[in-house]
Amino acid sequence: MVFLAVQVAVMCLCVVGAYDMDLRCSNISGVWVNSLGSRLSLSVDGLRLSGSYKTGVESSTGSAGKAMTGKVVGVLGSGVHPTFAMSVSWRGGSVTTWAGQCFQGVSRPVLKTIWLLRSQVPVEDNWMATRIGEDTFHRQKQNKLA
Repeated sequence: MVFLAVQVAVMCLCVVGAYDMDLRCSNISGVWVNSLGSRLSLSVDGLRLSGSYKTGVESSTGSAGKAMTGKVVGVLGSGVHPTFAMSVSWRGGSVTTWAGQCFQGVSRPVLKTIWLLRSQVPVEDNWMATRIGEDTFHRQKQNKLA
């Protein structure tokens, strides 16, 4: 009976430990989704960020490319709530850059970002080539027991 109680306690600690990893900003690797359905897949190697970004929206049809996916490159700051910057170069010639920070949300971390989207235009259209906005990304829950 004692052995069974110990097994249950160990299993509970493993599940809580796995769940706790989603509650912290100490590792922002993983899949993140924003309110528009864009999907950010991040890998961290030291202070370098890499991954992919599949946009849920385009400023004009085809501007992000047929797959609407771009390669992410970036840098990561340090600390409990790390800052970061990342960029994507789209097939249509535009680039997007995000600067942000990981914060502890109610149930899991969130990435709060400001972005700049620069479209490739002739010089006379320079005035309208940059858009600015903000995104909040929520970590997509992973099945820890699979």
